[in-house]
Amino acid sequence: MKNQNKWIKAIIILFILILVLIYNKENIIKLFSSIYSSFIRTVIDEKRYILFLNGLKSTLLISFLSIIIGTLFGFILFLLHRSKIKILKIISLVLVRFLQGVPVTVLLLTFYFGIFGSINIEPIIVAVIAFSIYFSAYVCEIIKGAFSSINRTQIDSAYALGFTKIQTFKYIVFPQVLSYVIPVYKNESVSLIKSTSIAGYISIMELTKASDIIRNRTYEAFFPLIFTALIYFIICYVFCKLLDLIYKKINPRMVKKS
Repeated sequence: MKNQNKWIKAIIILFILILVLIYNKENIIKLFSSIYSSFIRTVIDEKRYILFLNGLKSTLLISFLSIIIGTLFGFILFLLHRSKIKILKIISLVLVRFLQGVPVTVLLLTFYFGIFGSINIEPIIVAVIAFSIYFSAYVCEIIKGAFSSINRTQIDSAYALGFTKIQTFKYIVFPQVLSYVIPVYKNESVSLIKSTSIAGYISIMELTKASDIIRNRTYEAFFPLIFTALIYFIICYVFCKLLDLIYKKINPRMVKKS
């Protein structure tokens, strides 16, 4: 009975859609024609897709280098925080709090016009440095949260069972840390990828800058921005799916479900 109701609802919805298409045929044709012409002007004419490709290359380069280097810097900040030397802990705490409190745009412009203003250096290198340092603060906090979430009793129990420190870290601490880190790390990484859209402020041809140049040439803002947003969505979606695959392999609950 339930299946019959579903089929009836589906047929009714399909019938309504067909009626809408029949009575609005001309408007729909005009809409798709407008979208197609916008696509041609924005992407195909004068080989403007090359601008998008160059922007995509810069965005991917800045994003993934910043994520990798920022993760390494973040782990170093975490090690400083765990150090028994008080001054190192203070340095780590001050750096993290400062970087979390400063907008990434201000940090990027400070590096480009201030710190590296008198040095002949590629803007893309400055962007990677700025975004890496900014991202490191959040990575440090993520790792700190992961380690603090582990119950000390588990570690003591492992030692009581004869586990070495390396075995305890490998089989008990590390899997739990990763299962905590990956979901939060994924969100921060996606935020960083989207934040690279400000790299155009320092004369880098990234995706948003490419769409801005095309908008100035075609006097059409909607389609270049929508096309750029779609590319960002695909990048972030693929990156999230890759991290989800890692998470499923690491998290025991996800492995049991699969």
